[in-house]
Amino acid sequence: MKLKITLISFFILLTIKAQNFIEKQLPAPEKLSSFFIGPLLKSTIHYGKTPSNFNGEVLLFNHGYIDLNQLFFTNNTFYSDAYNAGYQVVFVATTRGEGMWKNGELLAESIDIVNQKYNSNQLTIIAHSNGGKATEVAMYTHNKNQQVKKVIALGTPFWGTYLADVSQQWWFNWIWKNTGLNEGSATSTTYYCRDVVRPYFDNLPNNEPEKFYILGASGFNKGHTLLAPLMFTSGTILYVAQGTNDGVTPYSSSLRPNGNYIFNKGEAKLDHIDVALGQYVWKYIHPILKGTASRNSSQKTNISSNNTIVSNYQIINSENKYDQILAKNENAILNIEVFHDKNAEDFVLYADQKKVSKISSSKNFQSYYTLKNVAELTSLEGNARFAAFVYHSDGPVMKLENNHISFDNFSKNIEDIEVDAIITKTADLYGNPVQEDSFVYSFSLNSNENTFSLDTANFKEGTYSMYITGKHADFSRSIISGFSVGELSKTAINENAVNTITDLNISLQSNQISENIVLFNNDSNVNGEIRASVYNLNGQLQLKETLRSSNNSYNLQSNVSSLSKGIYILSVESNNLKKTFKIFKK
Repeated sequence: MKLKITLISFFILLTIKAQNFIEKQLPAPEKLSSFFIGPLLKSTIHYGKTPSNFNGEVLLFNHGYIDLNQLFFTNNTFYSDAYNAGYQVVFVATTRGEGMWKNGELLAESIDIVNQKYNSNQLTIIAHSNGGKATEVAMYTHNKNQQVKKVIALGTPFWGTYLADVSQQWWFNWIWKNTGLNEGSATSTTYYCRDVVRPYFDNLPNNEPEKFYILGASGFNKGHTLLAPLMFTSGTILYVAQGTNDGVTPYSSSLRPNGNYIFNKGEAKLDHIDVALGQYVWKYIHPILKGTASRNSSQKTNISSNNTIVSNYQIINSENKYDQILAKNENAILNIEVFHDKNAEDFVLYADQKKVSKISSSKNFQSYYTLKNVAELTSLEGNARFAAFVYHSDGPVMKLENNHISFDNFSKNIEDIEVDAIITKTADLYGNPVQEDSFVYSFSLNSNENTFSLDTANFKEGTYSMYITGKHADFSRSIISGFSVGELSKTAINENAVNTITDLNISLQSNQISENIVLFNNDSNVNGEIRASVYNLNGQLQLKETLRSSNNSYNLQSNVSSLSKGIYILSVESNNLKKTFKIFKK
């Protein structure tokens, strides 16, 4: 009877542990159709067939996004490669982009389930992209490290990716809807990984970097699949900010500190999809599994992320008619990289109403142009929505490092430059999205060092996106970045921190404006006057007025009709309370 009760308890435990997963059995690789799995709507464990020559080793495959877990099945030799070599294969799909912390929690649960099923003490995890970061969470936040023998990370952005930085910009987000790269990206921003993730994991006493084998690729423009054009588009953006990359993950970001690096920079001419396919990387993975890889420990080193972002470009948003190319040197050559929501073959760009010719073959939603003999101010227009990165061959270069801005190749008075940033709190320290206003902040000039700085000490705990514009009469430069405040080891928010984003209970009649802006007062703490300011997305003040209440409403009319078409930030203040709105001038 005692044995019977124990067995019942054991099976109840298994059922409880598996409640977050659907469990399915796969046929042998040669009988597996590409359409066998179907859409994954819930976290799922797919058990591969146990090979007749089973060597006792279990391989758990995981991707950071549930939809992309099928990469391990569709036109991929991983299953057959591992099966034929005698390995028990398990494929674990976690969530649809909920981020590394939730995925890591689920992955930890699956490690218990899989090890119990196969009576195994340890398994090896083969993780693609954000699956590698989820593995860190499972091993060190949920204490599964003793159950993990090795981790093979395929294109994991351990230091984040600039693509995630860009995707946090609400006005730029339409681009990423074409790529699917903006889901769950808050925990993959470069600043979140730099400020929060890496300090947390790399300083844990039980951190085991020697378990990690890194396959970082460098071929964003060398892809072999139908998704190659997409990797080329995203990789081109990434290359400017972070150099060699696979289309999603910069090579430098793939290097987990003190891990084992299988490829040198530039060596693996594979994109982010290729590196998840057995036909390209199994020949490198199998020696690692057998313990015979010749370079397992030859490249251990300390890696520090490059905190510097360099900009010789100005970002032009087609939604904003106030955005114009500013170039004083008529002999300058401007290279323009345009991302648009029409196919490249259908997209047309105009500079001051004159059609501009493409200078190279365009792919998907991306085109390239060159402008010469540029007038002082040049407007860009297109026959579809677009965002353009305008690169200046000469002139000042703006640099951001540790929230300090400096300018190279600038010989005039530094005091004539204005540096502003639109800052939005986008997530808490665990990557959970938050709904917050966007505010305009000015960087303070330090004349002794010729730098501009932003003091983040008074921001409450969380993660903030930042769009920075450096403006001068002769030039304009743009940088997209952000910062995080706080540490994961802290259990409570510092109550002494100043909340820079304090809501004022005032509502907006409509965010589509034309002749005036109407606000309604819903706040008993607000009596009489409020101060209203309108900024463009470059942080420049357009309108400022003190408004008086009339029947609990406020009407801003002065010069509203003169605003150019575009997106603006409306900031309202009263009694040290603030609220902002995103408004669109038609």
